[in-house]
Amino acid sequence: MSFTLHTKKGLARCSIDDALRGEPLHFHISEVAAGQASHAPHHHDGTEAIYLLAGEATLTIGNEALRLQAGESVIFDPRRLHGLVNTGPTPNRYMVIIGRDF
Repeated sequence: MSFTLHTKKGLARCSIDDALRGEPLHFHISEVAAGQASHAPHHHDGTEAIYLLAGEATLTIGNEALRLQAGESVIFDPRRLHGLVNTGPTPNRYMVIIGRDF
């Protein structure tokens, strides 16, 4: 068995089995300052999960908003326009996990 080392935001090390086709499961950890968004609202294929490690955030999907606290998660269809904003008074940290459709 062999692995290829990949650079992923927020991770010290990520090794992916060379027997896998592409990257069927992507994940990274982000930190966002209070009052800031991680990036502009966007959409993409796959299935997405967000797990809030620390702080508070609001996830907007289309016209709906879901408030998250540390220790909470959400799984959703990322083909809908979505974005995450830190709505708390301190930086937040969260893990994004995306299952790819091949």
